[in-house]
Amino acid sequence: MDFDETVRFAAVTDENGQILWNSQRTGLKNIVPISETKQTISRALHAWKDNAGFKKYIGSGLYSIASYEKIKRITVPLDNGKLLFFSVSNEPLKSSVNRRKSYGHLADMGKILSIVDFIKSQK
Repeated sequence: MDFDETVRFAAVTDENGQILWNSQRTGLKNIVPISETKQTISRALHAWKDNAGFKKYIGSGLYSIASYEKIKRITVPLDNGKLLFFSVSNEPLKSSVNRRKSYGHLADMGKILSIVDFIKSQK
């Protein structure tokens, strides 16, 4: 959350979808109730497991982005079946000169994946 002001919520789950850690941006209310977010996480985990069969053809999955009118939901598979899940706002950045919604804005996946790689290297 410190490096991107559009990140609203982040969580790490185990291979069964149980939230091990989560954080929400201070001052923001949930758009989606946490119970529904848990269902989304569960569906995402199943999708990553189902798609693992294609790994031999296309390599390991790096991340997936689902974009909606209000937010983007991003999932990043981690080691041992864990999952990083976070949502990013489509609202304009506070610092943005252009105050329109930012449907094309993506989170800086390079930064996010470099953090994931750093954490993996510390094991």
